[in-house]
Order: sequence, then C-alpha cells, then structure tokens
Amino acid sequence: MNEKILGEIPLRTWRWLGVNELKTSAQVEETFIDVGDGETKKFSCVNLSDDDIARKIKISVGKSGRVEFVSADAGRGNFSADVEIDLRGDDSAAEFDAVYFGDGERRLDFNYVIRQRGKNTSATMNVRGALNDNCDKIFRGTLDFKRGAKGSVGRELEEVIILSSGTRNRSVPLMLAEEDEVDGHHAVSIGRLDEEKIFYLMSRGLDEAQAQRLIVEAAFNPVVEKIPDENLRSELLDTLQRRLDRE
Repeated sequence: MNEKILGEIPLRTWRWLGVNELKTSAQVEETFIDVGDGETKKFSCVNLSDDDIARKIKISVGKSGRVEFVSADAGRGNFSADVEIDLRGDDSAAEFDAVYFGDGERRLDFNYVIRQRGKNTSATMNVRGALNDNCDKIFRGTLDFKRGAKGSVGRELEEVIILSSGTRNRSVPLMLAEEDEVDGHHAVSIGRLDEEKIFYLMSRGLDEAQAQRLIVEAAFNPVVEKIPDENLRSELLDTLQRRLDRE
C-alpha cells in the first residue's frame, strides 16, 4: 500500500521544520460527526492497538452547538490522527483534549485543526504527551479564525514531557486569522522531568521508574478523567502504567 501524509500544513514556509515528513501506509479510518443546532455531544477515541493506525475525524458544529472530544493514544504501532472541527454556527463551541505516549521506535503524527466560522465561537485545544526511547513525533495544531468569526475566542496548548535523549519532537502551534475582532492564544511547553520532583519522590521510597510514572500520570489525569467510559479509562491507565514501568 502506498504511503501518504494524513494531514499537513500547506504553507511552504514551514517545510524547513520537517513537520510534513511522517507518512503512513495504514488503512485510514474515517469518521464524520454532525452536531446540530443547540445540540451537545461528548465522545472519545482511544488507541491501544499493537497495529499501525490512521484516523481521520471531521466534526461539524451548528449554531449554539457544543462538542467535547477526547483523544488518547497509547498503542504500540505507528499512529496518525487528523482531526478537523468546524464551528460553522454562531455561538458554537469545541473542547478538544488529547493525550499520547510514545516509546520504542514509534512514529506519531498529529494534525489537529479547529476552524471558527460563526460569530462568538469558543475553542479549546489541550494536548499532553510523553515521549521515550527513540519515538519520533510531529504535532501540528491550528486555530483558524475565518472571516465572519467576530467575537470568537480560541486557546491552544501542548505540553510535552521528554523522557529520553533519543526522542525526536516537532511541535508547531499555528494561529490563522481572517477576522480582526478575535481573541486567540497558542503555546507549547517542552521539557524533561523536573529532577527535584524525581529526587523528592525517590526519597519517599519510589524508584526512578515509579517516580517518572507518577509525574506522567499526574500530567495526563485531567484529560484521561474526561473519557466517559470507565472501563476504557481504566484500561488506558493500566496500559500507561505497564509501559512506563517497562513491563
């Protein structure tokens, strides 16, 4: 099967960053969701598979509609995700939370876009991840204020914990605006684990792996707790614990 890029930044000026490099040969799983006027929909998408996975999710939100979407990846194969949320109606809202854990030789490719078209729309994109071993990961997160989105607000944040010097991380938060009267903010935080926190936890009887796991779980929990299915939530936490403990 031919390899392809699932989602990419179309601007040529970003090519030097190498953020459109990762390709997938996996069969793309496509999902289309419509949130009608005045509706609220909550759902989650969790990957714990050993296989290579590629997902394309498109969500359209009508007037005064709201979508709350949680994405989680802790599989063992390569993973590609292209999520596009279209706030087409006035006063519509999106709350998008995602977590990921990459280890071994995994390749992770995330392209997340929230387009704000209606007036007074609200968008939040909150992404948290941890990378270990030789994992190669790309994140592209875009808030796109279209013309006519007066009074709209958008917030985007990615926080990355680096657990190994062998990882490769590329993060590109992007904000586009065709409308003047909007309020948008985006940021990325990338860093290694706080050595003082590690030392403190080890002084309380934990070994280094257990201390690292505790810190990563604390960072992930605010997002994981939003997964509606309790069994799926527990399975995800158990998987993360085993992988961080190197079992």
